[in-house]
Amino acid sequence: LIAYSSVAHIGLVLCGLMVFGWCGLGGAVTVIVGHGLCSSGLFCLANMAYERVGSRSLLLRKGLMNFIPSMALWWFLLRAGNMAAPPTLNLLGEISLILRVVSWSGVSCVAVGFLSFFRAAYTLYMFSLSQHGKFFNSFFSCCSGKVREYLLLALH
Repeated sequence: LIAYSSVAHIGLVLCGLMVFGWCGLGGAVTVIVGHGLCSSGLFCLANMAYERVGSRSLLLRKGLMNFIPSMALWWFLLRAGNMAAPPTLNLLGEISLILRVVSWSGVSCVAVGFLSFFRAAYTLYMFSLSQHGKFFNSFFSCCSGKVREYLLLALH
């Protein structure tokens, strides 16, 4: 499910590249770099949760904040960066791309608005589904994380 956010980001990048211009190109590069940092961190976190829980199902992995409380901050920060919250690279790039696409065609304003809104709503839903609630297997707080894992996440 993390990959669905990639589709939305790359769709906006392609729109920005199709209208041609330096503003679109700069925004596209900024979004691609920001998306690469956020998505790789999210995939890393998903793998860490999979190694501990043993399932990829979100219904079985909900309540991770209770199971691995130290990872909840990383989930939030990377998800916020993924939905273009301030002060991330994705926000700067998306503002540049949205301005360029809307200046090209005013009708695209509605489509870009829906795309941005639903991507942010999907990201918040994914965070709340995976972090909140009662953990399915009734585990209690476990070993938080290893130093190498926190270093890996900090480098994202």
